[in-house]
Amino acid sequence: MSRGARTGPLLAAMLALVVGAGCPGDVPPESCISGDPIGPIPPLVLVPVGEEASLRVTANPNMNCALDEGSFPESVTAEVQDPDNLPVQATVELTSGWGATLRFTPTMTGRYHVIVAFAPVGSLSQFDVYVAEDERQRPSVARLSGVPQCQHLDRTSSGTWVCDGRAHRGSGFPEQTVGRDHRPSTAVVGNVVWTMVEGQVRRFVDTGEGPLVRAGSALYPTSMATDVSPHTRLATETEYLVLDATTLYRYTFTEELGLSVARTSKWTEQPGLAFGSDSTQVIAMRVGPTLWLVSRFQAPVTFLARTRACPFQLDAQDHYVPVSGQPCQVLAGEPLGHGDGVLWTREVTSTPRGFTSILHRHLVTAERGLVEEGVLALGDGLSVSVPELRAGPALPVITSFGSTGPAATPRWDAERNALLLVLLPGPGTNTGITRVSDHFTWTVNLDGLTDLRIHPWTSSP
Repeated sequence: MSRGARTGPLLAAMLALVVGAGCPGDVPPESCISGDPIGPIPPLVLVPVGEEASLRVTANPNMNCALDEGSFPESVTAEVQDPDNLPVQATVELTSGWGATLRFTPTMTGRYHVIVAFAPVGSLSQFDVYVAEDERQRPSVARLSGVPQCQHLDRTSSGTWVCDGRAHRGSGFPEQTVGRDHRPSTAVVGNVVWTMVEGQVRRFVDTGEGPLVRAGSALYPTSMATDVSPHTRLATETEYLVLDATTLYRYTFTEELGLSVARTSKWTEQPGLAFGSDSTQVIAMRVGPTLWLVSRFQAPVTFLARTRACPFQLDAQDHYVPVSGQPCQVLAGEPLGHGDGVLWTREVTSTPRGFTSILHRHLVTAERGLVEEGVLALGDGLSVSVPELRAGPALPVITSFGSTGPAATPRWDAERNALLLVLLPGPGTNTGITRVSDHFTWTVNLDGLTDLRIHPWTSSP
């Protein structure tokens, strides 16, 4: 039975109880029914699995109902349903004034539905609680001293950390500047590190000891030298692609010729609509020989934000051009983030309380292009941060509304065929979370020290 089918009779019965008990007269007037039928939500709706959840629920009295001044609820009841719509044992008790405390222990991850009814005065409140896998205590893999934060963080195969435009080999080795710190364009592939600084593209190699060795440099086009940063980039050990709002720049490396500027290509004739918190206009992703360029546009009839993903491949003249016979794909929502072969988009929908987000996870495949794999509706109690995307791959970070409690990120569970939430490691509150990639999540120490704590991460179980 669906959640709606299960909840309907209970909701009607509780409304009858609340309305009938809370208002004088045989037939309660319509004005006695709460103006907000779903009631207020608690401040914390993101909790770990296996631990008792304790939520404070507040009644929502309707002042149109003729109540004596100073009246308060005399009793409260609650029902909790797990992600399979099965009842969960729960306790609820009145505290003081218009509040009550609900307690239950979730045994599986996913979305739980809660209904709380106050009588004889007050309201019926229903909301969702999201239960997440708890990885807050995952040990850190490194701690960089004197580094307040990184927009881009990665590690070479030989173990050198690259934070924005600086390389950190470890204790006893000085920090090495290899690129710019503000909105970096760094890319790490194996032991190769690509950077941009002072109007140049530079290629470094980690030899396994000592500082990174520069293995080539080439000019970045002077017409773009004053731009704060490119919008996206992709790299292999021998190729570095950089895209601005309209143009793709390609650099190649060989042992014989060193670093060379290859042909530039127009990927669009004019700038489009920006997305992300830093006005990004394109995300580049690759599968096999195909380059997928992701941008945002506005649907012509509904005017809603949509995502366009277009395939490009090299032609005989080494230009990246649209793939003949393969049209662009249109995806729901606007680009939110990306990782290894995965694109995230977000739809924003209106609710009785305001706006909420629906996340879509798309796989980038060689056979079918971008394929939607999972959808996660966040509900009224959760919010998702909009990251800076020019810095590189970033996964969604989700918190309870008002930024209280821990932070989480979605993870695909193939066994349950669902997107589920995982609590991120770190100091325990979302204020310490900076960014999440497919391989690492990093936090800023909250005790006032400028140390960067790095935790290993995986976007799949």
